[in-house]
Amino acid sequence: MEKSHQEIIKETVAGLLEKLGFEASVEVAPQEGGLNAFFCKVRVEQDQNFLIGQYGVNLAAVQHLVRVMLRKKTEEKLNVIVDVNDYFSEKKVLLEKEAERAAAEALRDNISVALRPMLPYERKIVHSFLFENPKIVTESIGQGAERKIMVSPKPKSDSAAAGQAKSV
Repeated sequence: MEKSHQEIIKETVAGLLEKLGFEASVEVAPQEGGLNAFFCKVRVEQDQNFLIGQYGVNLAAVQHLVRVMLRKKTEEKLNVIVDVNDYFSEKKVLLEKEAERAAAEALRDNISVALRPMLPYERKIVHSFLFENPKIVTESIGQGAERKIMVSPKPKSDSAAAGQAKSV
């Protein structure tokens, strides 16, 4: 009998963490709204700071390794988010609050607001979150470790044009 994607992901993550010297429990669940998208919840009792790393850098590396390993094990592309001790979930909430504050400042003062440099997955969370706001535009600027997001009010001409288009 062929293994399910969830079983393959669980075995891959558990095996990798064991080889890295971590004792962990691993749960995998499908993610809402995504084809072949899964959320992998990892619990470790000791040394979580080594597994997560400063600003989640080690966790991002583990997630990358998991995706590479899964590509070799399955024919389908699997989108997997690995979350250790709810770090990712808590980080997402904090990033959304930071984005919300920047958007409010940008609209209040009619200026562009630069967020701190972020990892690619952090920028993706912010861009996705602010995409829902029709009054805001976001843009990633900079290179490498200094890449950050500019949060700006949408230009008036875009809003006016959109309003005119809707009323026609």
